[in-house]
Formats: sequence, C-alpha cells, structure tokens
Amino acid sequence: MAGTAGRRRAVLALAALALTATAGCSSAGSTSSSPSATPATGAPRAYATDPGKGGPCRATMDHITAVGKKITADAKDRNKAAADLQDAADQFTADAEDIKNPEAKQAAKQLGTVYRGLADGARNNRSPDLKTLPGQVQKAVSALSTCAASE
Repeated sequence: MAGTAGRRRAVLALAALALTATAGCSSAGSTSSSPSATPATGAPRAYATDPGKGGPCRATMDHITAVGKKITADAKDRNKAAADLQDAADQFTADAEDIKNPEAKQAAKQLGTVYRGLADGARNNRSPDLKTLPGQVQKAVSALSTCAASE
C-alpha cells in the first residue's frame, strides 16, 4: 500500500513539477502563483502495483512517474526541460494508441497535448496557464488511474 500512496503523491506532484519546471524556464522578471497551491480535485484511484500485472493504462501511469522525475532533474536547464516535455508529449500520444478504454485513451491524448504545450512554452519562454493546466492534468491522471486499477 505504501507504493500506491507514494505513486499517488508522485502523480499529484506531476502537475506541479511540470508547471514549476516550465515556469522556471520563463524570464526572471515574471511571477506566477505556485501551482502546488492549487487544490487537487481528488486523489486518483489506487491501482494494482504487483509486478508483471497491468496493461497500457498502468504503463502510462509508470510513464507519468518517470516523466516527473526527469523533469525535476532537468528543470534548471530550459533546453533539457523543453526536450523532456516534448518527449513526454510524444510518449503519452504513443501510449494513447495502445489504450482500449475510450476515457483513458482520451486522457493520454490530453496529457500529450498538455505536455506539447508546456514544451512549446518552455522553448518560447512563455509561462503556462496555471489556472487550467492542473485541473486538466488531474482529470487525465484520474481517468488513467481508474483504468489501470481495472487492468
């Protein structure tokens, strides 16, 4: 159960990490509210963490965790952060092709769109929309988590 709780925190932190990484790449003169101050609408449903079990939704959840770690590691370098964000967008778009559940498929596509926008913002020194992105990410993660729980 500790792994599930840790993964939940990682998933919830993902939106904040991605947004912080991108916001950190913007000009020093810009200010924005902390994305972590935005309340989550609800924790994603727990899903199986037994090795060897799962399917494409669980794989996408694992990608979410890995992306969060990579973005955190490269956040101080705008070019690396932009590349990480673009790689994440491509990964989530590819993941969507393997997912059969329509809600989860749309969620993976949504994550691809969100991360593509974050990558573009990082490359062009623009701050993300901190009002809508956390909600979009949380909704997508919740759908993927629910799908992963049924795999």
